[in-house]
Amino acid sequence: MQTALVIIIVSLCALFWLNRFFPKIGKILWQGTAGLLKLIHAPAPTQQWALKHCTSTTKSGCSACNKCSKCH
Repeated sequence: MQTALVIIIVSLCALFWLNRFFPKIGKILWQGTAGLLKLIHAPAPTQQWALKHCTSTTKSGCSACNKCSKCH
């Protein structure tokens, strides 16, 4: 039981960092998760939550500005 719990936690951490370093791979993983949730007839909010993670969250313009004065 402890081994399975450790494997799950380490896998989740690896997927988290994989998503942070390689967003395109993370997008594919989230789309697969959403498809799996749809396949097992999970509640709609959980499917939408997974699909929300598929969308790009990069901001552009002045809202993402860190006051470096390169864009102004």
